[in-house]
Amino acid sequence: MVDQQGTWGDPTPAGLFAVGAGTTAVWALMTGRIGQQDLHIFIVWLAAAGLLQVITGLINLKRGDSAGGSLNLAFGVLFFGAPAMTMTLLLWGGQPMAAMGIKEMPGLTINGWIFLILGIILCAFIPIMARQSWLSMIDLAIFAVAIFLLALLNLQPFQQQSVGAWRAVGQIAGWLIGLAGLVMVYLGMAISLLYGLGRKVLPIPGPLGGGVSAPGHSEKQ
Repeated sequence: MVDQQGTWGDPTPAGLFAVGAGTTAVWALMTGRIGQQDLHIFIVWLAAAGLLQVITGLINLKRGDSAGGSLNLAFGVLFFGAPAMTMTLLLWGGQPMAAMGIKEMPGLTINGWIFLILGIILCAFIPIMARQSWLSMIDLAIFAVAIFLLALLNLQPFQQQSVGAWRAVGQIAGWLIGLAGLVMVYLGMAISLLYGLGRKVLPIPGPLGGGVSAPGHSEKQ
């Protein structure tokens, strides 16, 4: 939406809510709240969260926020969009592959290697988040740890991922992702109330070290 001055509004709350919705779906799957029979619905929610994140990222870039735009686009395409597409291929890609002479179903090992890189990329944004809010910094650090755990999990053979210690690793990653999502929902609500009411209703922690907070986490005067 464009305001009377012709400038774009801050999409930060929408992006935070998208991450909260997507991570809740991931938490439900990885902690056993939903089963394999729900994967097709799970994919829909991942895709929806990814789409909203992409829109948020593009608006951030339009506003001149390179860091926020890049982070939202990375979340939208690489953390939600690509996993949704890989799961779609796992569910419905078996028959075409069999027709090509490929008898083994595809696995998720490639996701593990890519998640390792994405976890490293997320770590680069942690000091940037520290300039906005120390809570955002901690939240992103939790998410990065969960991504590294997901990477290690996906590097294991599929049969081993749901048994023994690796099953525990998956559940820990699921709970960390769920916790990170809840924090993002809280920040989204706090910013929405700040913008909508013109005053702080829910506390928004300031930047680490008391610096100047970045757009999206600053209070209105």
